[in-house]
Amino acid sequence: MSHDYSDEEVLGKPYDARLVRRLVKYVRPYTKLVVIAVIILIFVAGFELALPYIMRLAIDDYIVANARVVEVGPDPSGFAGEFVAEHSADLIPVDAQEEGGATYFVSTKHLSGYDPRAVARATDLGIVGETNYYLADRDAMARAGLDGTRFVSAGGKVAIPTEELGTISKEQLWIIRQDDFHGVGRLALLIVAMLVLTFVFTLLQINMMEITSQRVMYDIRMQVLKHVQRLSLSFFDKNPVGRLVTRATNDVEVLHEMFTSIVIMLLRDIFILVGVIVLLLRLNWRLALVSFAVLPFMAWATAVFSVRIRDAFREVRVKIARINASLQENISGMRVTQIFRREDESFGRFAKINHENFLAAMRQIKVFAVFMPLMELASSVAIGLVIWYGGGKVIQATLSLGTLVAFLSYVQMFFRPIRNLAEQYSTMQSAMASSERIFLLLDNEEIIPEPSEPRVPDEVTGRIVFEDVSFSYDGSEYVLRDVSFEVEPGETVAIVGATGAGKTSIISLLERFYDIQKGRITLDGVDIRELPKQYLRSHMGLVMQDVFIFAGDIKGNIRLGNQSIGDGELREVAKHVNADRFIDRLPKGYDEEVHERGATLSTGQRQLLAFARALAFDPKILILDEATSNIDTETERLIQDALVRLMEGRTSIVIAHRLSTIQHADKILVMHKGKVREVGSHQELLAKKGYYYRLYELQYAQ
Repeated sequence: MSHDYSDEEVLGKPYDARLVRRLVKYVRPYTKLVVIAVIILIFVAGFELALPYIMRLAIDDYIVANARVVEVGPDPSGFAGEFVAEHSADLIPVDAQEEGGATYFVSTKHLSGYDPRAVARATDLGIVGETNYYLADRDAMARAGLDGTRFVSAGGKVAIPTEELGTISKEQLWIIRQDDFHGVGRLALLIVAMLVLTFVFTLLQINMMEITSQRVMYDIRMQVLKHVQRLSLSFFDKNPVGRLVTRATNDVEVLHEMFTSIVIMLLRDIFILVGVIVLLLRLNWRLALVSFAVLPFMAWATAVFSVRIRDAFREVRVKIARINASLQENISGMRVTQIFRREDESFGRFAKINHENFLAAMRQIKVFAVFMPLMELASSVAIGLVIWYGGGKVIQATLSLGTLVAFLSYVQMFFRPIRNLAEQYSTMQSAMASSERIFLLLDNEEIIPEPSEPRVPDEVTGRIVFEDVSFSYDGSEYVLRDVSFEVEPGETVAIVGATGAGKTSIISLLERFYDIQKGRITLDGVDIRELPKQYLRSHMGLVMQDVFIFAGDIKGNIRLGNQSIGDGELREVAKHVNADRFIDRLPKGYDEEVHERGATLSTGQRQLLAFARALAFDPKILILDEATSNIDTETERLIQDALVRLMEGRTSIVIAHRLSTIQHADKILVMHKGKVREVGSHQELLAKKGYYYRLYELQYAQ
């Protein structure tokens, strides 16, 4: 058995602005939630970006010795004076006399914090020299019992060379660096507070996006079902039920994943990406350019990966569709499989399809297995370049250690969004394809139109007239040709004929499941196309050969959600069609649970329930479309006497293969190849010895 998988192969573009605009319409009612979620997302991204910067402050301001002795010597160009004037806030004069024309300052800011061009000029002139010192408080030195007179002093501070710090005890170190310990503690508490806030904000943001996504999915599913209910039966003739169910389930679920994961992650990654670029360039633009050196390679790898993963993802999707179709076919046809002992052949076919899916999944995994290590390699190369170039600058004292550490964190943070974007590529493709399929369904206009100026008669008597009606399902081959007949109020008309003669088509047109191409059908003199569809169908009770029973209970299948039908009326209706005989024997009676499609009921019991269902709505017109063809002889006798009472006062149209059930009809229409060949009573038609006579002979000749 062949299946059409072309619909599952369509993946669409990774981003389609037209589809996104349509999806935004569903999000618009929940704009407030989305805006709050995005604001929270910005805070979370800001906290994440701030963490490496706080680490930099901890290292440069508190952990590493951060003072420098700066020597400014004679400067004919006058630049030294400009340098000192420009950075006077960071330069503390040393408590000493000038020596040899040179002036000494203690720098409270690392030279890497100055304008790199100014530092370069000062260094070129030989007027700036640096040595690592720790700037300690003079009073703290005294409390620690250390002699500060042998060290350089400036502005009440003592500049201790960093190598001297290793010679004092832990207690003395704690006293002189107490402010640094407290500063590190404050920054540590700040980091903990930011992580807690990040957890809380992330929880709020996830909840808001999940609520928004669930509401959007709810709205889309409701619109899909509402639209499907409006479509004509011609649409369902061409579209399998499984595909329509997939639109409202699998495809909508893909959109849910896009809203809750992809969209919010995409925004977060964009915020972090832009923030990292800005911070890297601000910290040190030269080192930032060094870390960006691997971007061309990553762009090439991502472009190649996007094509490969698209093909691999499409193949996996097709194989999964085939697995689903094969499983559905095997399970639905299990009875036939077991009757003809074809279990091994069925298992072999499924094993082949399953193996193909396994191979397709492995090809998809291989693409990821190559791409992800490449991204990790590029990230590692970038980190290596930062360590090589930045480490050299730290050794040369033109870059602080804290800046290098922050740079390494930001570089790792920079490549994470790029990896995420690549991983989300296939999901975005799937989401766009699902959106396309959902909107194609919603845009389908195969709908029986409502009248622009509907007419609603005060009363329906049940007079039906077909006037030269011609109808074709496909627009080319007519199944009904110039059909004309009349049914008077309260009259019982039977329609007989061979299979394919057009009997059921007449019923479908009367219920206006389809619209005719030629002629017209009237109800009490009004063209049914001028009547509202709900009004027209509310006056008709249809019992078909293939009865559909819903999962639920007995009484729920009779009243079909119409609570105006009371329990007493419901029992009376069941009694009229003799359905009460089997219902009363059920353990829970009318509350007995019924499985989907009435699997726990016999064919005859399902037919009796269908009779009760139709009559519970008290229609003016009763239509039986071969409703007794699947009922055994005993059950048929039970309903024959009920039919007489049920049809009394109602216009009744009966389609039947068993001519014994229509012998007492007021009028019998004999259909042949889409035309009415004979009209008359049972005896009149037998006397003509025409089509009806031959049908009768076929059933009763023996």
